[in-house]
This record gives sequence, structure tokens and C-alpha cells, in this order.
Amino acid sequence: HTVLGVLYNLSYEYPKAAHHFREALRVSPDDYALWNKLGATLANSMHSQEAIDAYIEGLKIKPNYVRALANLGISYSNQEMYEEAASCYLKALSLNPEAAHVWSSLRVVFNCMSRPDLAAKCDFGDAERFRGDVEF
Repeated sequence: HTVLGVLYNLSYEYPKAAHHFREALRVSPDDYALWNKLGATLANSMHSQEAIDAYIEGLKIKPNYVRALANLGISYSNQEMYEEAASCYLKALSLNPEAAHVWSSLRVVFNCMSRPDLAAKCDFGDAERFRGDVEF
């Protein structure tokens, strides 16, 4: 089912892909990467809330999974849940400070929050500078 999910995802057939990822999760419910694949598929098909739920399930299994944290941040951003997005991005960046695309996404979130002061801190590339400003 996982392979079919990936193939359907690649051909933009998101409902079919989601179906196969869910079937695969029935067999392997503790597969954090599979939860992330389901989340990404749901996000791509504009089901951000369902994507959030899938990412959270994967993060329960592997809390420091940087890719899922970044993806969760994107889904929160799409729902205009900017504080939650910032928290996810910062946790991801505390684990992988070299993730330039995540720094860029974090800057966008802070600008959406009308916090240019926090956006400017992104230039330093140090997640620890945000302690006290954002919980992560």
C-alpha cells in the first residue's frame, strides 16, 4: 500500500494516495514516516486540518522528526495558526539549524504576525535567540 500511495501522490491523485497510506497505517500504525506521508498528501489536497492530525500522530512516535515538524508548521501556517507554526519551525530549527527553507518559512510567519523584530532575529540562524519569545 505504501508504494501505491507514493505512486498516486506523484501523479497528483491525492484521494487515492491517502487511501493507500491509511491502509498501510492499519498494518504499521507506528510508522512515523508513513504518518508524515499521509500528512503531506492531505496537505497537498488542501486538507490542512487532517494533515495536522496526521503529523501529530507521527510526532507522538518520533517527537524530534524534523521533516514532520516543518510540515506541521506549514499546515499551521496555511490555517493562519502562526504561533503554532512558529513553535514547530523553531523546534525543527533547534534540531537542524542548517535548514534554510525552514528559516525562510519562520520569517514569513513572523511577518504575518506583524513581528518584524522576531523576523529580524532569523538572520542570526540561532533558534535559542527566540527563547522567551516563542515556546518550543
